[in-house]
Amino acid sequence: MFEFEVEQKVFNIHGVEIGGNPGETPTVMIGSLFFKGHKIVENSREGLFNEEKAEKLLKDAEEMTEKTGLPSMVDVVGETQEAIKKYLDFVSDKTDMPILLDTLSVEVCIEGLDYAKEMGILNRIVVNSLNPETKEEVYRKIEEVNCKSAVLLLYSSTAILSSKERVKLLENLAPKAEKAGIENILVDTVVLDMPTLGLAVKALYEIKNQYGYPTGCGAHNAIDNWKGLKKKFVEETEISSMGVANSLPIALAGDFVLYGPIDNAKYIYPSIALVDTAFSQIQFEKGKRPDKQHPRYRIG
Repeated sequence: MFEFEVEQKVFNIHGVEIGGNPGETPTVMIGSLFFKGHKIVENSREGLFNEEKAEKLLKDAEEMTEKTGLPSMVDVVGETQEAIKKYLDFVSDKTDMPILLDTLSVEVCIEGLDYAKEMGILNRIVVNSLNPETKEEVYRKIEEVNCKSAVLLLYSSTAILSSKERVKLLENLAPKAEKAGIENILVDTVVLDMPTLGLAVKALYEIKNQYGYPTGCGAHNAIDNWKGLKKKFVEETEISSMGVANSLPIALAGDFVLYGPIDNAKYIYPSIALVDTAFSQIQFEKGKRPDKQHPRYRIG
């Protein structure tokens, strides 16, 4: 079980280790902040938001890290150049988590990278994401500012219907990212709905087996786009389904999960910690003992 053909890569991004074999390195939890429709955002173009509520969400995620041993990153979504600078100012001041720079245009991404360099926080920045449609200007800016971390998103019109096509996309994306200076490559195998979650998980396993990169996906999209969920089932079903959807890629060797709104941290972390704890026994069977910060020693 999970005997991969290649050595698994483990990267350290601002103190957070990500990657490796199941049961060794704890799963990295990535929650999104300031996304479209986020209730704490008051004006997405100007970057105005409820700072008290935003800080509480960050602290809640940090508390879940303490309780479970699962490290946290935060996905900061910015619509405009003005907004992304305000968001980076706030988040970098309120937490020490690594920050995924999740922008809606080339201009905003470039502004975010320039501002992160100006602030001196590039070591915390993970570009989210580079995909087959990413413009050359972004790669040039990454090289110029010397950003070292990025998520590679395996999305295309053909890949969304095929796990094999997703793996093929990586063959072109990874060398391009490395040429721009990216050393810490994280791979997102793309989830849009419930059926694509299955393809994402299959691609995830194949990528780890062939390349060894830390790999995960936005499994929450399977729940967000489940149209009949709230109509056909009781309210609690959504919470239990979130736990299952986010746990599935981790149960099949994933290294990180983009679990959706950071507001849901309290529901998702325990489920993932359970999977990590179960897999830690595989390492014991091999004569290896997980670090004392592992969920195995936190959630019992």
